[in-house]
Amino acid sequence: MNKPQFSVVIPLYNKEQHIIRTLNSIAKQSYAANEIIVVDDGSTDNGPQLVSECNIDNVTLVQQNNGGVSSARNTGISLAKHEFIAFIDADDQWLPLYLEEIANLVAKFPQAGVYATHYQVIEPGNKYVDAKVNLKNVDPTGELLDDYFDVASKGDLPFTMSSITVRKSLVNNIGDFPLNEPMGEDQDFFSRAAMASDIAYSPSIQSLYHRDATNRACHLNVPHQECPFSVRVSHQAMSANRSQASKVTMLRYSAAHLCHIAKLNIMGGQFSRARALLSDPRCKLKPKHRYGLLVLSWIKQSMTLGQRFKKRLS
Repeated sequence: MNKPQFSVVIPLYNKEQHIIRTLNSIAKQSYAANEIIVVDDGSTDNGPQLVSECNIDNVTLVQQNNGGVSSARNTGISLAKHEFIAFIDADDQWLPLYLEEIANLVAKFPQAGVYATHYQVIEPGNKYVDAKVNLKNVDPTGELLDDYFDVASKGDLPFTMSSITVRKSLVNNIGDFPLNEPMGEDQDFFSRAAMASDIAYSPSIQSLYHRDATNRACHLNVPHQECPFSVRVSHQAMSANRSQASKVTMLRYSAAHLCHIAKLNIMGGQFSRARALLSDPRCKLKPKHRYGLLVLSWIKQSMTLGQRFKKRLS
């Protein structure tokens, strides 16, 4: 089998503080990328200039009007010259063996359309945290995921956009990233890929997901209602040709999403909205999570009211 060749796609929007770190992590790979496509999505900072002036081989800067991260990724996919497209966000990093680990997965599982590795989260304060992926006793050389929806519904996602590589032929089959969806476009893509293809997964941590970076979409766009990808997954779950087990895991996946955005709303002081999300019947598939968030919403609301009362008295 020929050695896989990789096109790396990086969407860039106002990440001047991070983009060179990301590019350096690609340049230091033990298995070299064949091309690196940075799609500037209408940045207003100095990020594009830093890319154009960087001293890294095989980097191409493409500039377009702002259309969102999905539009930028789709542009990168359309320009990719090679079958394997490795995604990485402009504020994340690869560890030096990432592409080598993916190449090993390709050799072991040539039938797969998706290849991914485990990852570590970097929280504010430079705190490194292992993602809590609900997988046990995974073969250290990698294995095929039995059920992406089951794994993702019981813990953290098994991979992020910065730890996933896909075949371009798979994208041609399932379609591009959805436009005009400011949150959840990655999970939409993951879900469609999981329904169309095998996913080869390595438990080796080879990607760093930075939650400490500024200008993250999850910080800027807290949804007040279910994201479109979750609605689509629930509709797919109810199709006639789904087994009962598959239906449950897909609906529980949507329930996990509803619980997640309920938590975001609680943290943002939108307590009634959070409880409305948790009232969805699907959330009963996550009973402990749902109950904990309901309790948290009432505690946080009481604390907020107490603080307001104290301010009035002072």
